[in-house]
Amino acid sequence: MSNTPMLEVRDLKMRFPIGGGLLDRMRLDKKGFRIENPVVQAINGVSFKIEPGEVMALVGESGCGKSTVAKTIARIYSPTGGDILIDGENISDYGFSEMLPVRAKMQMIFQDPFASLNPRQKVRDIVAEPLLEQTKDAKSQKDIPAEIEALLAKVGLNSEHAGRYPHQFSGGQRQRIGIARALSVRPGLIIADEPVSALDVSIQAQILNLMMDLRDEFGLAYLFISHDLSVVHHIADRVGVMYLGFMVENAPRDQLFSKPKHPYTRALLSAAPSIKPTRDKEEIELTGEVPSALNLPSGCCFRTRCPFAWDRCAKERPVLKDVGDGQSVACHLTDEPEREVA
Repeated sequence: MSNTPMLEVRDLKMRFPIGGGLLDRMRLDKKGFRIENPVVQAINGVSFKIEPGEVMALVGESGCGKSTVAKTIARIYSPTGGDILIDGENISDYGFSEMLPVRAKMQMIFQDPFASLNPRQKVRDIVAEPLLEQTKDAKSQKDIPAEIEALLAKVGLNSEHAGRYPHQFSGGQRQRIGIARALSVRPGLIIADEPVSALDVSIQAQILNLMMDLRDEFGLAYLFISHDLSVVHHIADRVGVMYLGFMVENAPRDQLFSKPKHPYTRALLSAAPSIKPTRDKEEIELTGEVPSALNLPSGCCFRTRCPFAWDRCAKERPVLKDVGDGQSVACHLTDEPEREVA
């Protein structure tokens, strides 16, 4: 059995220049020097691995960069720096034609199931499109209609649905179509970007259970993007916490939920809604606004909102360190825990 991770991300960076048109390039300062366009620092050196059959979740506030990580790994964006390895193959610099065979190993499920499906195509054509692109053998293409019917059955749809258009389905059914399309080429990795956030709670549970059943049947690995901690607790094996483009904590699910180390992770868990009449978890209230990705603070980016910050936090950027039990944390408190105040 291979020890190669299904996905390995090393020091991933993604920058988005703002502007860049003719007028922007002509901007000069008072001394006549050209003014550089501002740059959004969306991802700042993120690293992690996903083993075959493992579910890794990325969580964090809106704008923390988790969806950008997903889209950069899927090569919707070309990374500014770092390496992306799919089953040991470095795809960081691949062009469009080089990525085509890689698509058979990696597929994506999008947040909005309606916007991600072509409204002019019937379901059979939507599901068949990746198969036709990857299958050039004429004999194999004859088997595609039967494969489509089998795939639809796997996700809880029947052969009658194959002749309908996306607008004729509910949101949950449309997401099942998206899952069938992703499964059509038998990938090893599925990137799921908020796949249930647009669905009703009861439908969310159905889709999550379907994804887990398919994981068990096909040995799929998932990169699961979500802001819903209850969903993450249900589906994930490992959780990465992101803040302002940085990975601040990475740990097995149970370890992270029971013993979070980073103050931001603790604040997220503290803010999560609970149906219990009494709360037995700590309360951490964050103040202030999230800094701009155009101008990152010095040192630790979370220090402007952290209740435990001190001088070192402003001077030195913390790096992700192994603190045992499979847990990694980017916080100076791991070096000086006596500074932490309960």
